[in-house]
Amino acid sequence: MRPMPFLLLPAVALVAQAPKSADLAQLFNAELPGINQMLKDLKTQEALTKVQSLIPAERPVFDTSSPKALGQSLDNAQGLMSLYRLHANVASEAGLWERALEIQEKRAQTARAILADLEKAQAPIAAQWKKVTQESGDYVAKNEPRMKELEAKVAAFKAELEEIKTSKKKLSKKEVDEFNARGTQTQLDDQELAQIAAAMPVHKQNLANAPKVTKTLNDNRKEVEGMVKAADEAIAKAKKAVADQNDEITTFNTKQVMQKVKLVGKKNWVDAVLRAPENVTKLGTPQSQAAFLNRMLVLDPGNAGAQKALDNLKAGKEAFAKEAKPAKKTGSKKK
Repeated sequence: MRPMPFLLLPAVALVAQAPKSADLAQLFNAELPGINQMLKDLKTQEALTKVQSLIPAERPVFDTSSPKALGQSLDNAQGLMSLYRLHANVASEAGLWERALEIQEKRAQTARAILADLEKAQAPIAAQWKKVTQESGDYVAKNEPRMKELEAKVAAFKAELEEIKTSKKKLSKKEVDEFNARGTQTQLDDQELAQIAAAMPVHKQNLANAPKVTKTLNDNRKEVEGMVKAADEAIAKAKKAVADQNDEITTFNTKQVMQKVKLVGKKNWVDAVLRAPENVTKLGTPQSQAAFLNRMLVLDPGNAGAQKALDNLKAGKEAFAKEAKPAKKTGSKKK
């Protein structure tokens, strides 16, 4: 949960109050290790089923009932984006590149909806603080000089009063009336001074808090804009991967047609790829190799070579391990 050190004006009427929703960031962190282990164990379909079950059917309502709820909503948004990213990654490892692209597009769409929610939620807060900043700035500008003026007047009267008391000077009736009138005004001045002295720290605190609140609101917006940017970049990357592979297959098939080879969907290309085992083995880990083979099986469902290599990996063998031939039985020689 992100810290929210200031009370963001509870007088503001915020929108879309909602019941407490699940903590998607915690859900992601709790489930990620198990899903990663499934992928490492080459249980790709199980991992895909699991991560699909974690995605909420509907995007959680953006709760703006309080600053704390707003922070929780942002945490949930990050958690949801992480779940979408994980879903796309697992779909990709299952060979479902086109499905992964759709998930990334859904992720970007959701991020933009979250940004719209955030803007709606923060608009009244920003407007209120703009008003507060203007009002507090005007108050300080007007009343700081007035405060000094009143302090000087009250101090001068009190000093004069002490001087009269000390000197025991006798005043004429006119002087007494004038002094009493000044005393009455000084009481009013002292009351005004007390009011200003009480209000001044509040207005100065508003002016001190305003930049911090503005920074918090801007940071919130930048955070969600970062979600949108990351999703857009993931879409571009996924599109390029699909397009590059399709271009490679098209180029290969064009050459096959020129050589009068009968084409069977994308099988010709998949078979050609698998005829060079290093296309798989160079990928290093069994998990990476399995992801590649899963893609081959999506492009050419039922491809025997890809399925055999994948089965070998799941059995803990090398992808293209050669089967040991049974030893020939030798009969005993007759004497």
